[in-house]
Amino acid sequence: MQKAIGLLAIIVAGLCWSGCSTTATFTIKVNGYTDPGTPGLIRPGGTFCVIENQEAKNPLLDKEISGKITRLLETHGHAVTTFEKADYYLMFAYGMGEPRTVNVTTPDYYGGFGWGWGGGYGGWGGWGGPAVSIGIPWGGSVDSTTLYDRRLLIKVVEGPAYRTQKTSPPVWVGEAYSLGTSSDLRLVLNYLLVADFKEFGKNTGKAVTVEIKADSPEVYSLTH
Repeated sequence: MQKAIGLLAIIVAGLCWSGCSTTATFTIKVNGYTDPGTPGLIRPGGTFCVIENQEAKNPLLDKEISGKITRLLETHGHAVTTFEKADYYLMFAYGMGEPRTVNVTTPDYYGGFGWGWGGGYGGWGGWGGPAVSIGIPWGGSVDSTTLYDRRLLIKVVEGPAYRTQKTSPPVWVGEAYSLGTSSDLRLVLNYLLVADFKEFGKNTGKAVTVEIKADSPEVYSLTH
């Protein structure tokens, strides 16, 4: 029963993102990774060059994200410079999975409570999974909505090694993930970016929950 109530709370939080007021909270899972075999972490004040994906399906969106990453790097005390001078290169990828149908059943007065869960996701371009369903065995009305997986990955590599060898093991990798009703990836990426940078350069050891207010000043600064 406790697991079922917890799952219902997660779904309700996702639904609120599209329908609640601007005081709603956007919940994001962030995983930060560092390689113990690399010489060190990202140096304070180290300079960066943001690498755009030359094969992006929407190069204008890619350019927009690159600009927002530049702002966040500068906020964290890192100057953005040319390819030839950068201490680090930052690369990024993003995407949205297949929609998931969610059924939420509202019980009648004597309704009981039952639950079921189907989850999982595929590769980078094919997230999704079986539908999630909350059911009340003894009557009630059923509403359905659609949830979307939204993901952002940021990778940082050392500049000198990448320039000479055209490859370099990552110094830091940050993954940000959310599940919600908005299919506007351009909008949601603002929250994923802010969440990922809250753990920038850190090894989180596990997925940590980052909550961003819908009217967060940090998000506002990326869009104005």
